[in-house]
Amino acid sequence: MSLLDRLLGEDTPDEQVDLEDRQNQADEMLTERVDTTAYGIDECAVTGIAVVNEGPEDEPIVVPIARFSLGESVEDPDYDLVWELVGEGLHALQPALEDVFVRHYDVQFTFDGDELFEAEECRRVAVTPDLADRFVSDAGFGVDELRDAILEADDIDDDIAPVAWGESKNYSQTRNAAIVTNGAMMATGMSAGAVTCAGTGAAGAGAAGGTCGGAGGF
Repeated sequence: MSLLDRLLGEDTPDEQVDLEDRQNQADEMLTERVDTTAYGIDECAVTGIAVVNEGPEDEPIVVPIARFSLGESVEDPDYDLVWELVGEGLHALQPALEDVFVRHYDVQFTFDGDELFEAEECRRVAVTPDLADRFVSDAGFGVDELRDAILEADDIDDDIAPVAWGESKNYSQTRNAAIVTNGAMMATGMSAGAVTCAGTGAAGAGAAGGTCGGAGGF
């Protein structure tokens, strides 16, 4: 039986319930941490957890996704702000997924369009579990150190973390994948609103240098 069949089948409800709960925990934490007015952004949410593979014990391997809408009128993002928000996203995602097999964390940014899912531009910072764990647990390893570490390790391959400023991925189109979002599982090929945005294909390659409702480049 495939990973997708097991996740969606009646015989294995535990993974589904557990990952839904983790997604909700992370989303609540992000809501508590991020005041959109203070940051000058439109919206934010933990939009889903992509199940992209399975581990040696048949446990799901996941990519948790936090997304920030920088604003409809924003064409050139403030990258100091971007990295501050990457930090906020990790502080919400990492504790909720601490004992889950995480491939990497996706912190996505939409801009130059409408809110979280209809923007013309959709970019991501992909963070490896070791860097995320260190960032959350080590007070001496802050946003600047995280940024420097990701920029140094980024090999310009947008598929493999760490990624400093790459095109966002549509995990729902990954073979044998599933998405946990808003209390539901989505199979490959179904609606991908939680993990992609309308204009992702138009995203440029530029990598210069309480309520979800800061400022500053790479």
